[in-house]
Amino acid sequence: MKDVTRNDYYERMLKVMIYIEKNLERDISLEELADVACFSPYHFHRIFQGMLGESVAEYVRRLRIEK
Repeated sequence: MKDVTRNDYYERMLKVMIYIEKNLERDISLEELADVACFSPYHFHRIFQGMLGESVAEYVRRLRIEK
């Protein structure tokens, strides 16, 4: 993966992580998060899991437990 692409993906995932933290108390759909990241839901889920090492659902669940 090119450095420019990797940096772009990291920025998009950071936006999503911030969005999740700000909306942790409500249900957030995969489609909604994919829109925030400007990816299709399929690609967003793949990229999120590949970069963060856990699925979106696991990430949200972990944050809720930690909070």
